[in-house]
Amino acid sequence: MLSDFEAAVEAALIRKEISSKEIADENRSGQRGNNFELKNSNGKVVSRISLERVDQLKDPEALAKAIAAAQPKVKVSKEELEAEVKKRKEEQQEQIEKAKAQREDLLNTFKEKGIKRWDYKHIRLDYKGRGITQEINLLDIDGERVRGWSDNFSSKEVPTLPEILNKLGDDGWEMISHVVNQDLAQNGTTMHYYNFKREKL
Repeated sequence: MLSDFEAAVEAALIRKEISSKEIADENRSGQRGNNFELKNSNGKVVSRISLERVDQLKDPEALAKAIAAAQPKVKVSKEELEAEVKKRKEEQQEQIEKAKAQREDLLNTFKEKGIKRWDYKHIRLDYKGRGITQEINLLDIDGERVRGWSDNFSSKEVPTLPEILNKLGDDGWEMISHVVNQDLAQNGTTMHYYNFKREKL
């Protein structure tokens, strides 16, 4: 830990109130009120540092940070900045191209080994009423709300389940699972979860 005088001298140097440590005379300097006054050999006050700041800079780590923060910032020219931006863009583009090439190699490996790749689709729905007409009350496709319960009060309608299944079948989607989650409470909701897969084209 630094002494009060040493910390005050460092603070004055940081503030450029003195150009060297030798300017301050330790015998003439000292506390005055809430400040630490630094004086030269003639008794002239060359700097006043608050005692709070002195206490902070007595810690070598805090002093090092204060000195570093006081260093002048290096100015970068417009040309240097533009060159750095260009370099980073080129590096990003190289990474993108490298990722694409790796992806192509992986797909070619799958193709050579006869490994199939699949797309998946998830449908979540609730029927209107008892579901006899298979009209849909609520419909989510791949996590996106297509029709909500509030749409019962609007003219927004969606296809019935048979119409949806026929369209998916025409587009090459195959159902792989159907799960029913029934709420046993009175007037509870029964949700249907359908999962489909299709070979990547």
